[in-house]
Amino acid sequence: MEEGRIFVHFFLFGMIAFAAYDGIRVVRRIFPHGIFMISLEDLVYWMVISVCFFLHLCQVNNGKIRGYVLLGSLLGAWIYYSFCSRFVMRYLTEKIHYLKKRLKKFREMTTIKLNKLRKRKKPEESEKEHEKN
Repeated sequence: MEEGRIFVHFFLFGMIAFAAYDGIRVVRRIFPHGIFMISLEDLVYWMVISVCFFLHLCQVNNGKIRGYVLLGSLLGAWIYYSFCSRFVMRYLTEKIHYLKKRLKKFREMTTIKLNKLRKRKKPEESEKEHEKN
C-alpha cells in the first residue's frame, strides 16, 4: 500500500513539473528570445526540478529510488502533456497577451497625458523667464 501512495506522490510531481515547464513555454511565446536564453532557462529548470525531485524522494521514500517512483513521474508528466498542456498553454497565452495589450494601452494613455502636462508647463516656464528679464 505504501508503494501506491508514493506512486501517486510522484505522479502528481510529474504533472506539476510539466506544468511548471508550460509556464516557461508560455513566457517564450509571449517574449521570444534567442537560443542561448532558451538553453539557460532549460538548464535552470532541470537543475531546480532535479533538486526538487531528490528532496521529495528523500521526504517521501527516504531517498530510495524505485521503478514505480520513476514510472509515476514520467506517467504524470505524460498524462499532463497529453490531456492538459494544450489547454493550459492556450489559456495562459491568451490571458498574458490580453494583459500585455492592456498594459501597452495604459502606457500609451499615460504617455499622452504626460506629454500634455509637459506642453502646459512649457508656456509657464517661458513666462517665468520673461519675468526674470
